[in-house]
Amino acid sequence: MTTSAPTLSPWSVASPLAGGALHAVGSGLFHTLLPLRLVADGQGADAVGLVVGAEGAGFILGCIGSVRLIRSVGEVRAYAALSAVSATLILCLGLDPHLALFMAIQAVIGFANAGQAVVIESWINAMVSNVHRGRVLTLYVLVLGLFYGLGQLLATNLDPAGHPMLMITAGFYVIALAPVTAIWVGEPQLHVPVGVRLFRTFAISPIGALACLMTGLISSTFASIGPLYGLQMNFSQKTIVLLMAAAQLGALFLQFPLGYLSDRVDRRAMMLWLSLSLALVCGVFLLMRADSPFWLYLILFSLFGGISEIFYPLGVAHANDKADPADFVMLSSNLLLIWAFGGAVGPAIVTAGVGSFGADLFFWYGIGLSALFAGYALFRLYRQPPARKREQFVAYPQTSPMVYEWTPHDQASDSDGKAGP
Repeated sequence: MTTSAPTLSPWSVASPLAGGALHAVGSGLFHTLLPLRLVADGQGADAVGLVVGAEGAGFILGCIGSVRLIRSVGEVRAYAALSAVSATLILCLGLDPHLALFMAIQAVIGFANAGQAVVIESWINAMVSNVHRGRVLTLYVLVLGLFYGLGQLLATNLDPAGHPMLMITAGFYVIALAPVTAIWVGEPQLHVPVGVRLFRTFAISPIGALACLMTGLISSTFASIGPLYGLQMNFSQKTIVLLMAAAQLGALFLQFPLGYLSDRVDRRAMMLWLSLSLALVCGVFLLMRADSPFWLYLILFSLFGGISEIFYPLGVAHANDKADPADFVMLSSNLLLIWAFGGAVGPAIVTAGVGSFGADLFFWYGIGLSALFAGYALFRLYRQPPARKREQFVAYPQTSPMVYEWTPHDQASDSDGKAGP
């Protein structure tokens, strides 16, 4: 038995949106200082990659398995439990655990973060009518990106090796409970979990899947390499934090004009030129020196963040161009898992060589992957005809599979079975 979609009001999405925003502040602070904390504790670059990769692996498991946990106890209780677990484990890092235990803690935190995103996004989705999906999704992307950047800026003067960094992060994870648990707006019912169908995903859109994989391999890896690069250049902590925030803001704001352009040209051609542009930016990084102007570094970090992150939503958009409407949620959810796989293995692969070759190794790695992707994009561009239908570009965040049920395309349907506008 189906029911009609609820009427949208500003307050219907404010509560879960506020919870997601507060959690994003804590995540921005923590993930910016985590590599610096590990280095301050005497760990090498390889340890940074293993810890970041462990969190990525936990995130993949959370995307796949958290729905069963949430359905068994309810969304609000599950969110409260996951928040409590992640906040407690963040504080446990103050005990300077062994690297293996550190990785295990980060894996559980990654699982919890995915589960919390499932709750927030399924909740917002249940409150939004089809006519408002596009604008609410855009608002959600902007809120998460801006508050994550705010968390990065809060990290400017915090000692990465000290306890306040962990206490503030845990505090934001806990305070995110307040708008989610203290304000009643009704609990949605979770849909049946989307199955893992990676081979079908690659069969529908090989270049779309590879674009998402490359985003994970490059952009997610840079989250751990960027601070190490700053240390190699003898930058102050404030400078490192500002540059990482510039990369985040570049990723947030450049995707909208680039996405608008992708609706008007062949997305494969656009990804070809963007991959060449990314290789060029990586090459410029290799020419930079510690005494280069700060404004030039700001531009480079912003461009790197914007170009490297755009491949993910472009890959999803191109895959949807090739897919049947009934496959949108399955396809996009599996593309998220492909991205997350890249984010799990990329840091471990690159940081293993940073100790021997320095952080510049990452930019050679970026040039190599960009060149390989450009070659494949050129092959697909001349081998396959353009897509016969075009879906509107959507700036999806890399959070959980539930966000793809917001699909604001013409083919999406409200729960009463009526097509959207």
